[in-house]
Amino acid sequence: MSNSPRPAATGTHRVAQWTIFLCATAAVVYVCLLILGPFVNVLAWSSVLTIAFHPAHHYLVRKTGRVSLSALISSMLVVVVIVIPLLLMTGLAVTQMLALRDYLQATFKDGFDLSTVVPVRRAYEWIAPRLGLEPPVVAAWITQHLTSLAGLIAEKTLAMAAGVTGVVASSIFTVFAMFLLVRDGNRIVAVIARLMPFEQARRDAMLLRIRDVIYASVYGVVVIAMIQGTLCGSMFWVLGIPSAALWGAVTVLTSVLPLIGAAAVWVPGVIYLLIIGHWPQAIVLGVWGTILISGVDNFLRPRLVGGRVGLSELVMFFALLGGLQAFGLVGIVMGPVFFAVAASILDMLSNEPAASAGITTSEEPADV
Repeated sequence: MSNSPRPAATGTHRVAQWTIFLCATAAVVYVCLLILGPFVNVLAWSSVLTIAFHPAHHYLVRKTGRVSLSALISSMLVVVVIVIPLLLMTGLAVTQMLALRDYLQATFKDGFDLSTVVPVRRAYEWIAPRLGLEPPVVAAWITQHLTSLAGLIAEKTLAMAAGVTGVVASSIFTVFAMFLLVRDGNRIVAVIARLMPFEQARRDAMLLRIRDVIYASVYGVVVIAMIQGTLCGSMFWVLGIPSAALWGAVTVLTSVLPLIGAAAVWVPGVIYLLIIGHWPQAIVLGVWGTILISGVDNFLRPRLVGGRVGLSELVMFFALLGGLQAFGLVGIVMGPVFFAVAASILDMLSNEPAASAGITTSEEPADV
């Protein structure tokens, strides 16, 4: 039998080989994405927390000299600083929503009398004569919409209560994934950098910009939202406004929205106190909200965010809203990150120099 070498593959055969290989690769990638699909939020949050707590991890590595131990301590720090307070606040908010649901169901069980709710009655008595509204028509309209609101709150409350278990499980997975990312972060970043078809300086510029956007989003958006929610909820509790923890949680959500902010919660609180006749408390809440709750945003945001994001106010507005719609809460961070990455890619494709300040030109990728 002849041992002569096999003839070289023809062009058609070579194309067929590459087609089969690429199709198989695409199928494998698709299956991997299906497997990771249920954990997208876990991976996103763990990545954000890894970058946000990287300075603490880097400090611990210098002190301990052990990467794995430092990663473990950093993960436990996240549990103590973020996860436990967040779970406690969520549990308290759900408890208060359940109490509100029970109250509304009892109120609307046998019909609703407008005169039984003092704030609503006083607001109605003040508005109706000035706008020339007919009392029966206004009462019927308010009754109809408050009844619908009661049913909606009851439905959403049950959904939130059922989702608490999922939040706990997701938190556990997030902390575990963060530990692995912190421990192996440098290698992962090195692989990502090698896959970028740019020179070293531009690769580092893009990685540094992603890091800055995440820092700005976490420290300048999430931290400020938590501070404003705490300030608003605590003052509501001091002034005796019902469901203070629930409204504090709502403040956290509204404070991340540009133009709206925490005023969407504390201003109605002032109006509520005015309607029920608590003028001194209303003045206290108005001053507290103007100087502290909303003032925190004006004071801290320029110092925490500065020019790190590199996006206009209009782009940030749609990045936050679109990110919330597409990804949920993690969209607060992921929306600006994707827009910033897109801007960086456009800069590089247009051959405009990326931010040159602070860009390393070493052979190792930037430590993100």
